[in-house]
Amino acid sequence: MENIKEYIKDWFIDVDINKVPPSLYIIRKTLLKAVNQSKPKLKGKVLDLGCGIMPYKEYLYTPEIDEYIGIDLQEPTAYQNFIKPDLYWDGKHIPLEDSSCDFVIATEFLEHYFDTFHILSEINRVLKNGGVLFFTVPTVWPLHAIPYDYHRFTPHALYEYFQKSGFSKWDVRALGGIHISVALILSFWFEKIPENRRIWFLGKFLKIAIKFLMKRDREIFDFKNGDFYSGLYGFVQK
Repeated sequence: MENIKEYIKDWFIDVDINKVPPSLYIIRKTLLKAVNQSKPKLKGKVLDLGCGIMPYKEYLYTPEIDEYIGIDLQEPTAYQNFIKPDLYWDGKHIPLEDSSCDFVIATEFLEHYFDTFHILSEINRVLKNGGVLFFTVPTVWPLHAIPYDYHRFTPHALYEYFQKSGFSKWDVRALGGIHISVALILSFWFEKIPENRRIWFLGKFLKIAIKFLMKRDREIFDFKNGDFYSGLYGFVQK
């Protein structure tokens, strides 16, 4: 990562299917589509919790934002060689005062905290009345960051957690439906094949299939029996 801005652009914003693994291309495209919906809602003091390299900080900038704070664990990571968080935390207590934030961003975050009720209650604590949490969580995705990969949520489990941790209303949607999910599974299967054993045309076919499936996909707003989704995102208001 010689140029962190170029890395963020290529791997999070202007993602090119020819430059990144197919599965990463799909998930970053679906995440960006969800992140775009948060931009009109951003204002005041924004907290990026579990921020990593804060890939969306510049992308989401609007004059309505007074302060953007990134918080992450103090454990050293490769990312922290390039971008350090503004604050460190212990994974339990957010080092900010009660009712001090207008907006919290938590992308691909909640699955890594075993006590979901506690972490949502802590987010609720630092939000002002009327403040908003924007979150994303994966569903069709391999184990990652083990042993700290604890959950794959259903929408209805999240509804219960939001209610019990003190939020007033929420809007939960699918990052992708069955077509995106199939594209992800095909990508994982392809990426498991050793490079020296991949048949040359499979990669080209996969790229065509991914673009076809992503174009056919439809967002899920109202979850019913039989629905299949690749991940979830939403807005939760205190």
